[in-house]
Amino acid sequence: MGRHFVPENIGFKKGPTRLNMKRTILRCLPCAFLLIGTFSLTAFAQATKFMTVDEIRPGMKGYGKTVFQGTKIEQFDVELLGVLKNFAPKQDMILARLSGGPLARTGVIAGMSGSPVYIDGKLIGAVAFSFPYATEPIAGIQPIQQMLDVLAQKNVTPPQRIAQASAEPSGSGGALVSESPTAFIYNQFQKLAEGTPLHQLLLPQSLLSSSPFGTSAPSAASLTRIQTPLFVSGATSAALQQFLPFFSAFGFTPVQGGGGGSAQNLAGATPSKIEPGSSINVELIRGDISWSANGTATYVDGDKVYAFGHPNLMAGPTDVPMSAGYVISLLPNLQNSFKLAVPLDVVGSFQQDRSTGIAGTVGATSKMIPVNLTLHSSLNTVNNYKFEVAADRFLTPPLMNFIVFNAITASERALGEMTVYVSGQIRLKNLEPVNIGNVFSSDMNGPVMASLAAVSPLQYLLMAGYDGVVVEGINLEITSLDRKTNAQLDRISVNKAEVTPGETVTLTAHLRTTSGETVIEQYPVKIPAGLPAGPVQLVVGDGTTVTSIDIRRGPSGVPAGIKQVINELNKLRKNDRLYIKVVSSEPGVVIGGEEFPSLPPSMAALINSDRSSSRSVSGLPKSTVQEYELPQSKYVIQGQRVLNLTVKPIG
Repeated sequence: MGRHFVPENIGFKKGPTRLNMKRTILRCLPCAFLLIGTFSLTAFAQATKFMTVDEIRPGMKGYGKTVFQGTKIEQFDVELLGVLKNFAPKQDMILARLSGGPLARTGVIAGMSGSPVYIDGKLIGAVAFSFPYATEPIAGIQPIQQMLDVLAQKNVTPPQRIAQASAEPSGSGGALVSESPTAFIYNQFQKLAEGTPLHQLLLPQSLLSSSPFGTSAPSAASLTRIQTPLFVSGATSAALQQFLPFFSAFGFTPVQGGGGGSAQNLAGATPSKIEPGSSINVELIRGDISWSANGTATYVDGDKVYAFGHPNLMAGPTDVPMSAGYVISLLPNLQNSFKLAVPLDVVGSFQQDRSTGIAGTVGATSKMIPVNLTLHSSLNTVNNYKFEVAADRFLTPPLMNFIVFNAITASERALGEMTVYVSGQIRLKNLEPVNIGNVFSSDMNGPVMASLAAVSPLQYLLMAGYDGVVVEGINLEITSLDRKTNAQLDRISVNKAEVTPGETVTLTAHLRTTSGETVIEQYPVKIPAGLPAGPVQLVVGDGTTVTSIDIRRGPSGVPAGIKQVINELNKLRKNDRLYIKVVSSEPGVVIGGEEFPSLPPSMAALINSDRSSSRSVSGLPKSTVQEYELPQSKYVIQGQRVLNLTVKPIG
C-alpha cells in the first residue's frame, strides 16, 4: 500500500540555529573576500591593458612595435596629434606622428598595418592609415577597442565557404543568381567581348563598390588605409598587369618576388611565438604560385591574434592560412614605401576579415583547395603546376583565373594568333563532378578567354548560394597552339528533303577556313521517332551560336537545386563541334533549366498565361524535340544554318 499524502506522513527536519548560521557565515567570509579580490584584480588588469579614445590628449608620447628587418621586433616613437571623431560611422581615428628607425626616409611603410602603439604602457590601437605622398610619417591609428568590438565575436558561425559548407547533399539552399548557368556563362563572354574589365566579371559589384580604393590612385589629401604589400612569386609580368585593377580595388601593392619558396634558406627563422609587433602574412595561394599579404600583429590574447587594423579583403567570415613573416628589406618609395617580406611557416588561420582588422587563431588549420594544372605548350613542352588556393566563395574564382592566365602566359604570348583548349574537372564532396571543356581561337584575348572558360563554371557554382557545395579539388589541362584554327559554317545540306521518323539522313557541312580553303564534313543524323507528319527544322550551329538562340527565345529559369546546376554545367556546349537541334512547331516548356517538348495545348496555355508564375518554369512557342552533339572537329567553328524538312506520315 502506498503512503497517503496526509500531514502525519510528512517528516520535518530540524533547521540550523541562528548561532550555527553565524558560525557558517564567518567561516565563508574569507573565501568570499578572496574570490571578490581575485575578480577585481583580474578586471582591473584587463581594464589597464588598454587606453580608451576618451583618454587620448594631444602631445602624448609613446612607442610602437614592428619589424624592419628579419623577425626582430623593434620600437619606433609616436607622438599623438589628436582624435578624428566619427571618422567612420560610429568609429574614431587617432592621428599621430611617427619617428625613429628608418621612418624619416621611408614615411609610413606598407606592411606596418597593425603595428601596435602604446602610451604609458597601455595599448591604444594599430597603425592602419596614412596620407599618400606625405613628406613626413603622419599615421592614423585604429583604436584597439574598435578592433575588439568588431573582431572579438563569440560563437561566430563558420562561413558557408567552399571548404566548410553544409554537408546537405541535396543542395537545397536558395540561389543568389537570377539566371541559369548557361545564360550566366554566355553573358560573361558577351560582356568580355563588349570590353567589360575582367575584374568586374570575377567579383560582385558590391565588393568592388565597398572598396575605399576603387581602381584609381587615392587622393593625397585623404587619410586612407595603408596599402598592403602582396608578395607574388611565380607570376608573369602579363598576369600582374592584367590583374592590376583587382590589386588596386583591394588596396594591395603587388610585389613580384617573395613566396614560400623564397624562405627555404631561412630554416629556423620562424619565431617561437606570434606577439604584438610580429610580421605576419595572410596566404591566398601557395605552391608554384604564391600570393601572400603582409602586415603586423596588433594584440595577442591567448591563441587569438588581432592584426592589420583594417580589412585584408573585407571578406567577413573567412578561412585562410596565417604564417609568420620574414622582412628581407625595406624599399623606400616616394609614393609608397613597403616591406619586402616572405612567408615562413604556417602558424594558424585567420577566420575574420572585417572593417577594423583581421583576427585568427594560432594552431588552427585552413582547408585550401588543391589545384593541379598541366599545360601543353605550342613548343611541345609539358609543364605541371601544383597549387593550393584559398577556399572562399567570392575570392576563389579570381585566384583561379590568375593561376590559369599566368600558366598560359608563362610559355605563350598574350596577344597574337592562338588556339587554346581547356579541359578539366571540379571535384565536389558527395556530388557528381563538374566537367570543364572548351576551345578558343582568336588574334587576341586567347589567355583571357581560356581562363574565363576554366573559371566561370566554378564561379556560378559558388556564387549561386546552394548549400552542400564543398570543392575537394580542381584538375585542369590546357593545350595551346600558336595559330588560329577558325572555320566558318558556310552552308549545310541533307541527302533528302522528305524524311520518315526513325530514319537516318546524311548531313553535309561546308566549312571555310581562315585561309579560304573549303572543308566538307559529313555526319549521320537520325530523325527522331514519333515525330508527327508536317514541317520540322534542323538548326545547325556552333556551341556559342546555338546557346545564343536558346537565350534569345526566353529565360530558361534558375535550377531548383545543386544537382540540376551540375547537370546543366556538364551540358555546356563547346566551340569545336556542331550541334543539331530538331525543332518542332509545337510548344514546349523549360522546367528547372531542362527543356520538355510537345506539351498538350491546355498545359502550354496555362504556363504561358499570367496565372502561372515561377522563375524555374517558362513556356516556349516552339520546342526542341532532339538535340545532337556532333563529333569534335579540328576547327573552332562559327556560324549557324537552318534547313526546313518535311516529315512524311508513317505507312
